[in-house]
Amino acid sequence: MSAPVVVIATVIMPGMGHLLLRRYLKGVVLAALFAASADVFLLSVCLWHASLTSALPMVSLVISVVAWVYAVVDILPALKALRQKDLQERQDALLKRAQVAWLRNELAEAERLLREMLRMDERDIEAWVHLGKVLKASGNPVEARRCFQSALNLDGSEPWHWTLKTELGTASIESIS
Repeated sequence: MSAPVVVIATVIMPGMGHLLLRRYLKGVVLAALFAASADVFLLSVCLWHASLTSALPMVSLVISVVAWVYAVVDILPALKALRQKDLQERQDALLKRAQVAWLRNELAEAERLLREMLRMDERDIEAWVHLGKVLKASGNPVEARRCFQSALNLDGSEPWHWTLKTELGTASIESIS
């Protein structure tokens, strides 16, 4: 489900975004709470001609507003996780396509795909390493070295440390232990 659809559904009817994200219990409770309190407000004001200063319309209005605000605020972290998952899936697909292109010796296509990955996330160590290898294979050692150095400078590059140092020619026997 796309993030804009979830936001629009939540704004129109609190709880709908939760239902779209398969958070059924919270979605049903929010939708029922909002609908019931909005109905009580509308019935008390329109049919019973209660004034807006009386307790019943005010309490029901406050409950419906609180349910609406809570639904919108509560959906935001789930949307952030959804966007991160979508981004990761797109990056994984690009990496697979780049690896296939590299294996087929389509180095220009592999380079294009890896650069696209880096446009999405310039802190992707794996993309930097693979781009360096593709550039090295296509006869561009200077730019390949820059890619390896960029990957080495990123936090979290420890799993790639030995590979990067080897590619940069700075690996030594002491760094193995």
